[in-house]
Amino acid sequence: MKSFVDAHCDTIVKLCGRGEELLEAPCMQLDLKRLEAFPRAVQFFAVWLDPVYYPIAMRQTMKYIAFYYKQLEKNAESIRHINTFADIIRNKEQGRHSAVLSLEGGEALEGELSALEIYHRLGVRAITLTWNHRNALADGAAENVTGGGLTRFGRDVLREMEQLNMLVDVSHLSDAGFWDVERLAQKPFIASHSNARAVCPHARNLTDDMLRALAAKGGVAGLNFYPVFLRENGEARIDDIIRHASHMLDIMGENHIGLGSDWDGIGTTPVDLQHTGELAALFTRMEQEFGAEITEKLREGNFLRVLRECLAP
Repeated sequence: MKSFVDAHCDTIVKLCGRGEELLEAPCMQLDLKRLEAFPRAVQFFAVWLDPVYYPIAMRQTMKYIAFYYKQLEKNAESIRHINTFADIIRNKEQGRHSAVLSLEGGEALEGELSALEIYHRLGVRAITLTWNHRNALADGAAENVTGGGLTRFGRDVLREMEQLNMLVDVSHLSDAGFWDVERLAQKPFIASHSNARAVCPHARNLTDDMLRALAAKGGVAGLNFYPVFLRENGEARIDDIIRHASHMLDIMGENHIGLGSDWDGIGTTPVDLQHTGELAALFTRMEQEFGAEITEKLREGNFLRVLRECLAP
């Protein structure tokens, strides 16, 4: 079976909350048993904070990061954390999956720029600047009516992240915040789990102008599997993912689209794609629709390129 890069899941947070294990968790949408069908995958694991934890954001983030490393230590024969692109290559050569640690929301910084270097030392390689709401960095997608973009602190964070070779992620960011990042970024940035707003008019999706701008910067948008972001009535199938991919290919070209499942961060799934083990059906439909070469880019090639460009060698 073919490999893939998935730029977003919330599995670690949900496992930690339930006291379950990454190896086998049938009630989850992703676990290592299901990943066995896809050798040498690259999976981003996001640390998302429920707003109830915002007053203790850094403390709770440390709890999740500790849990992440404990799970990887227990399963070191099949999956390893990566800090550099060379780590990904090494893992692939050794037949292992690669785990990329990310933060979903700048709340974890607690307004302290120096925290970025600490998180980098702890292995964080990507940060989604906001979740849905306003934080010290910017307004989130749920705050679009305010017209607010990046704050002064948010701009400082963007510059420091690029210095540290951390991926800047604009999923969940307000429209104004997106355009601030587009104007200020010196390196490719990503939208780890966002679809096309022209296909499904949800604030979490990207407009055609945003998709073009992201591509022009060399970035990648990850197709999100949440039915609410795929279809207005919230009832979706794999064919709806294909609709978004087709539109995004028309707008962005074949080098700027990937996967951003949002596994275990979504309450519902497409009826014919309910967990990681069923990804083969999606890849088959992609090959039928777009051919093997473009499908390889969507599966992993495009995100691998960005990881190669943006992470330290």
